[in-house]
Amino acid sequence: MRHILPYWRRYQTQIAIGMVCLVLGTFGDLLIPTIVSRIIDQGVMEQDLARVLRLGALMLLVTAVGAAFTVGRCIISSRVSQQFGADLRLDLFARINRFSYAAIGRQETASLITRMTNDTSQLVGFTNSLMRMFLRSPVLLIGAVTMTILLNPRLAIVLTGVIPLIALLMYISMKVGFPLFTRLQEALDKNNAVTREYLSGVRVVKAYNTFDQEVARFDATNTALAATATKAQRTVGIFFPIISFAVNISLVATLWMAREWVAAQQMQVGQIVAFLNYMMQISMSLGMLFNVYQMFVRARASAVRIGEVLDEKDVSPVKVVPPRCDTPDGAVTCGIGVTFEGVSFTYPNGGDEPVLRNVSFSLPPGKILGIIGPTGAGKTSLVQLIPALYQPTTGTVRVGDWDTATCNVDRLRAGIAYVAQQNTLFYGTIADNIRMGKEDATPDEIKNAAVAAQAHGFISEYPDGYETVIGQKGVNLSGGQKQRVGIARALVRNAPLLILDDCVSAVDVETEAAILQAIRVLTTPPTIVMITQRISSVINLEHILVMDGGAAAGYGNHEVLMRDCAVYREIYHSQMI
Repeated sequence: MRHILPYWRRYQTQIAIGMVCLVLGTFGDLLIPTIVSRIIDQGVMEQDLARVLRLGALMLLVTAVGAAFTVGRCIISSRVSQQFGADLRLDLFARINRFSYAAIGRQETASLITRMTNDTSQLVGFTNSLMRMFLRSPVLLIGAVTMTILLNPRLAIVLTGVIPLIALLMYISMKVGFPLFTRLQEALDKNNAVTREYLSGVRVVKAYNTFDQEVARFDATNTALAATATKAQRTVGIFFPIISFAVNISLVATLWMAREWVAAQQMQVGQIVAFLNYMMQISMSLGMLFNVYQMFVRARASAVRIGEVLDEKDVSPVKVVPPRCDTPDGAVTCGIGVTFEGVSFTYPNGGDEPVLRNVSFSLPPGKILGIIGPTGAGKTSLVQLIPALYQPTTGTVRVGDWDTATCNVDRLRAGIAYVAQQNTLFYGTIADNIRMGKEDATPDEIKNAAVAAQAHGFISEYPDGYETVIGQKGVNLSGGQKQRVGIARALVRNAPLLILDDCVSAVDVETEAAILQAIRVLTTPPTIVMITQRISSVINLEHILVMDGGAAAGYGNHEVLMRDCAVYREIYHSQMI
């Protein structure tokens, strides 16, 4: 729970006020049985109506004051717990946002979602219960035990054997319940993962008519989740009836001992009523403690899982070596070259086999590099090293004068526009999606970027134009349309380095050529690193890198590669002849 304590400290003043309200409200509850005892013994039994009315009025006053403190405590506890939850979710989101690609690969998406939602909700509920019941339970327990001792020390002896037994049962419950609730959260992760995969690939499921198989997959994880939850609840839940049984045995023992003392006039009826009320308060406080401990077991399991996210060390840090730049904020403002010097790369947890082997080349600023090669040659892995999404295992990647292993990552990426192979659009308008490349982009800048990306034509055909709302992942756009909106999002950024990771595969050759021509004639043409499967897209370029098996099979223009690179010649003959 060490990760949670700093959040609670932020609200320590409000928590302290809530605790004061809780204690004062509990004291009011402790006074009620004593007042009732006096009403019975000093008012009813002695037929003193004035005393009954006076003590009754006092009881109503105590009840009203206690209720006011209880309401105040509930308001404060609800406010603090929800603010705590909001802070925790925000910090988790910010931390995940800083995860490196390798860290994101280790943490499943479904698990991260569960930790931000279900695990956080567990801690919010525990925080609320902590302020509402946890301190109230021991105060009520200690106060009730003290009142029973003051009321009749001989009857209070019964409690000396019950309370230690209940404390032992609670300890056993915690030891047994913690691993069970940890497995419950893991089962929830798996269930969420299957649900997310189905919703993401629902079109494939319908196309291949595999609904029955998906139902079977979900049924398996759902059944496992239900079984794990049942086992956890059953294992922990059996302790509460045992505790209730022990308390009820103490009540029976109390009545059996008190009957002789009442008969011998050694104890009054009102005292028995008060004693039984205090015993019920003790039972209630023990029940609340048990419920809080049950929630603590689940909250502790959730806190451990959230701690794993907050403790993740593989994040994108702010490097100590400042980059060379021309502006105070560190943004890149001129065309920049890219250099690879003996770069090899192996994916974290991806085995010992490298995906890149001793790759070296140098691309001058303002030029276009076309990367071509067979599937699995390492093209995407190579370009992911440029914005420092991964770090090379050996060798050096330089963007301009910056070494990507030591420069400020945020400033490096501020000068790069990246269009990934799997283009992702978000729910919102077309303009909103393009504006993600530049938050303060004007309507003219958005339109110019769309024109360059050959997207303005189809966008203008919509009744709402750039304000047309597209669904999540752009479900109401074709593949080519989504790619062109993604390119427009990159172009509006006006970055000096543009990376196109095979992002025009869904458009025809003419449209692709028009996009590249529009980029070339921009006011400040960027350096372009472009992955493509089409030989026609690179045949006229001065800089072409041929990848094969993770290594650079050739580098140069078309004529040089046709003469010296067998892999390039094979690709050329397969597509052009």
